[in-house]
Amino acid sequence: MLPERERHALREIEAELQASDPAFAAAFAGRTLREAKRWNLLLVLCDVTAAVMLVVGLFARDAALVLWGTVGAGALVAWHIARSETAAESTQDGTPAAGSTVD
Repeated sequence: MLPERERHALREIEAELQASDPAFAAAFAGRTLREAKRWNLLLVLCDVTAAVMLVVGLFARDAALVLWGTVGAGALVAWHIARSETAAESTQDGTPAAGSTVD
């Protein structure tokens, strides 16, 4: 983690770059809001798919569907945890999270 003095200097450089050439600064800004929303949508669709696989597998008594639904749900839990930890790490230094959405 950077000292406050260095973070302040970096913020000043970023502000100057934004003011002088916004298009160039946007090229290095990281993920766009549209890309973050796309990843969130994909994650929700995967959640729904795993849940449907589990429910259909239980009602149809199909062990393969239950197995893959359970494996998928476990992987999605890990994905959710990884995303939340990444967002927490990126907000600790004062920068917004790459996957965070501001409405």
